[in-house]
Amino acid sequence: MKLVENELAFPVFWLCMVLLLGSGLAADIPCGYNETGFHEIRAPDFAPDQIQPVTLSAPFQDQSSPLEGVPRLSNPGKEVKSNIDLINDAVDPQNTLTRNKAVEIAADAQGPLNIDQICFIYKYVRDNWEYVPDPRGIDYISSGNNTIKLAEKIAARQNKSVAGAGDCDDYAVLTASLIEAIGGTTRVVLAYGGGEGHAYTEVYLGEIDSNSTKAILNLLRRKYGCNLVYGHLAEENRTYWLNLDWNSTHPGGPLYKSPKQSIAYVRQNYLKTPVGLPPQYTPLVKAGILACKVSDEDGNPLASTVLVTGSVQQYPISIDLSGGFKQKLPIGDYTVTASKPGYRFDTKAVTVLEDLETSFDLRGTRENAPNIQIVTEAVDPIKRCVYYTRDNEGHQVFKIRIYVIGPDLHKIKSVKYSLHQTFEKPEHISTDATRSFEMIMWSWGRFVMPITVTTMDGNEYEYMYPFTFRTQLEDAQGSGIRFVDATSSWDVIGGY
Repeated sequence: MKLVENELAFPVFWLCMVLLLGSGLAADIPCGYNETGFHEIRAPDFAPDQIQPVTLSAPFQDQSSPLEGVPRLSNPGKEVKSNIDLINDAVDPQNTLTRNKAVEIAADAQGPLNIDQICFIYKYVRDNWEYVPDPRGIDYISSGNNTIKLAEKIAARQNKSVAGAGDCDDYAVLTASLIEAIGGTTRVVLAYGGGEGHAYTEVYLGEIDSNSTKAILNLLRRKYGCNLVYGHLAEENRTYWLNLDWNSTHPGGPLYKSPKQSIAYVRQNYLKTPVGLPPQYTPLVKAGILACKVSDEDGNPLASTVLVTGSVQQYPISIDLSGGFKQKLPIGDYTVTASKPGYRFDTKAVTVLEDLETSFDLRGTRENAPNIQIVTEAVDPIKRCVYYTRDNEGHQVFKIRIYVIGPDLHKIKSVKYSLHQTFEKPEHISTDATRSFEMIMWSWGRFVMPITVTTMDGNEYEYMYPFTFRTQLEDAQGSGIRFVDATSSWDVIGGY
């Protein structure tokens, strides 16, 4: 353990801790963690006679100079002993209302108890809390479910999201109740002295020597862009408790400063449960970006499956209709290929470099595909005009013909056009070879249209056709082709 603000040598520090443990005076150490270890926070300079009776209702505190002004946790003084049982009784994870609210918040990070669930609960309570002080001279402590019920009434009246209302001990109790309700282990720290007091929650992460605990602390540092993640290190069993005080903007923010601090344990008779990593967590490794575009011989994007193979692991990547992807990968050498029925792809060797993007293309060659071409026609070939109307949103909509030509037209059994989901019928199948498997439609947009061609022998070939006709309309306008408003007769003219 690395100490900050003093010159105690490492062995001397641990010797002192052994003596304290043996005498029953062991105290949890306020500290911050970064890649160099745990850094103890310097205690405040307060004389014992400065400690006075206290009400735990302090508002927000300035968090400048976070590495000083926080004492080690000690046995509770008479000033706060009456609060401890009240807080323990108010934490109610067994209450149905509390449990339901906790599950509702944590469900966005489903899975076993993990740090993402803790972060979601912290954010929900802190971002939606309304501060209201206690009655004069009284520490009123609301149970978790009572605070939730009160919040629902306030939210209905104010027409906004409200997690709770009250002072710091109500906030700490609700936070502890919600975390306990999803299996976490919490405690409430009572900070007091000088006539002013505060209460804040901590959650048990696990043993400090565990790779999981250190990974969580490093994950929080990256997630919130902070140098240190704050909490208490329990030297007695070498475990870490993460600070969840409302004075910070994120879990693990700077600790509250006061002359004295003690613990109000919560549900102490139950086995402590460590917090885990998110299911999607990957260890911090040097990485770069692999960017790829998959297309056919004409440069049209292809939906396909790409397999990226490294020395340790394979990464199958599903490509949508855009035909491209970007994937963060550990640095190293990879081979990349794609697969899609009716296409053949070469394998490429690529190298991913740290913090750089490696880009390349994969071109698919059609295997035994029929020799055909897909054509879009915006000008009516008989009337020599462009028909248009307007939809309900005011867009100018044009009558378009799409069809197939080519020497292998006789090999085609059917053509399926897959339109944008905004169409009333997003799929249209044409089987009329005498009309070149045409589809007539009314459209105004541009998009990539998947077209599936089925041959007489039952094989299917998919074309990602970039559907657009703007150039044709511009050419028609420049050539003096008439544009005919078909608003009153588009259903007579016909079209899909």
